[in-house]
Amino acid sequence: MFTNKYLNLGYFSVFFIFGIAMNTAIVKADSSLQSNSDFTLLKINDEFSTTQEHEQAEENTEKEDLEAEELEGLEEYEISINGMTCANCETKVKGALLKCSGVKTAWVSHIEGSAVIEADTDMIDVDQIVAAIEKAGFVYLEEE
Repeated sequence: MFTNKYLNLGYFSVFFIFGIAMNTAIVKADSSLQSNSDFTLLKINDEFSTTQEHEQAEENTEKEDLEAEELEGLEEYEISINGMTCANCETKVKGALLKCSGVKTAWVSHIEGSAVIEADTDMIDVDQIVAAIEKAGFVYLEEE
């Protein structure tokens, strides 16, 4: 077909296949080096994460201990509130309740129309809580 033997299709296919094989070998060598470095980085990240997790666990334990100490001597009170219609209402009432003296935690539900607070019995002021609810734009319902 061709007079030059290097332009012959048989030689061309041998060189083409040899080129692909060399390219594949280079890519494999490069990817194995990359995967080794990736493995090293992953190992370092795992060790770093483990250290961070241990430190975070210690901090959480300390926080839980402090919270447990704070919650001693607290009583739980349920308050009926009228006029809440949405989650924004809940947020408004919760903010108002948490500003009251003695109130440590507050859970508010517009669906149930109530709030549950944990408060220090020595510091709680019922009049202040009622005023805070009414100032937020809602009605305190007295229990019958």
